[in-house]
Amino acid sequence: MRLGRIQNNYTAEGFDLVKNTGLDFVEICCNNEQEADALVAAKASVAEQIARTGIDVSCVGRWNHDVHVDGKIVAERKAHYIALLDTAIELGAKTFVCGCNYDESISLYKNYTNAIDFLGELCERAKGTGTKIAIQNCDWNNFIVSPKHWEVVLGELTDLGLKYDASHSYNRGEDYLAVLSDWGERVAHVHIKGTTHAGRRHVDDPPAGMDDIKWPSLFSILYARGYNGDLSIEPHSDAWSGERGSAGVAFTRDYIRKFML
Repeated sequence: MRLGRIQNNYTAEGFDLVKNTGLDFVEICCNNEQEADALVAAKASVAEQIARTGIDVSCVGRWNHDVHVDGKIVAERKAHYIALLDTAIELGAKTFVCGCNYDESISLYKNYTNAIDFLGELCERAKGTGTKIAIQNCDWNNFIVSPKHWEVVLGELTDLGLKYDASHSYNRGEDYLAVLSDWGERVAHVHIKGTTHAGRRHVDDPPAGMDDIKWPSLFSILYARGYNGDLSIEPHSDAWSGERGSAGVAFTRDYIRKFML
């Protein structure tokens, strides 16, 4: 396993920060079409930073999906996903993470078939490139988040993997360890993000190791299911920003490395 972080500053300064923190790779997450287009435009400079620092881009992701409208996958919007996927492939990313939004104007069945067609096209485009398409289990404009959805979509698309973030399953009230155990063999990428509840209320997403997730058990399951991929730290808290945020990433780095054998 390797340990890196989500770092949307992919300038020389951003790559140097990751290297100086003692991490192995960068994950770049694009939250909208504009951010995706910006990365596509910057791919040559990103490649230069990879060559200069030896820090690779392990994963590229597109979040907050808006590709599914009025009963169809919108061709113009899909083209942005394809351009971002092609950029991920050119940069040598191991995984391309994405999802599909739910369209309330059509049936659940049609939502599934449209999502399968869309994700299947991405899988076909990535085949043989070394980049694997992985569905996120985050529900930010994405409905394919839990085992009941994966049974349909991953059951149909055998090349599609999972990006697993235990905090999302935990926050939805799922048995996040059972989910990982049942689906661990399809996991292609893992996010490391803490989460803390007080009673039934979500409080914060602090550094992993000072939160509610049972990290020793989670890693035991990853090893049992044969996972040997990348682990990406995701800073995700306003309470952990600035100097405290840097300290939080270092805390997570040191804590998680105890389980990396």
